[in-house]
Amino acid sequence: MRKAEELIVEVYRQLLEARSKGLAPKKVVISPVFWASIESYRRSLGSLSGALPDYLSKDALFGLEIWYGYESEIRVV
Repeated sequence: MRKAEELIVEVYRQLLEARSKGLAPKKVVISPVFWASIESYRRSLGSLSGALPDYLSKDALFGLEIWYGYESEIRVV
């Protein structure tokens, strides 16, 4: 099982790669198991009060909407 931090880094890597090609991704396709790992990590961090946007929310990662897929890999599209 991959760590949540590794999964987050992979999403960010794919996001930067897509943007460098002039693309504007809108979503992350991720397995429910991977997303559950990231959600558990998010909950362990707690929350901060304030108006600053967070890179990891209940239903988005780096502003990308979360879509469930059943592939073994993450895709930023």
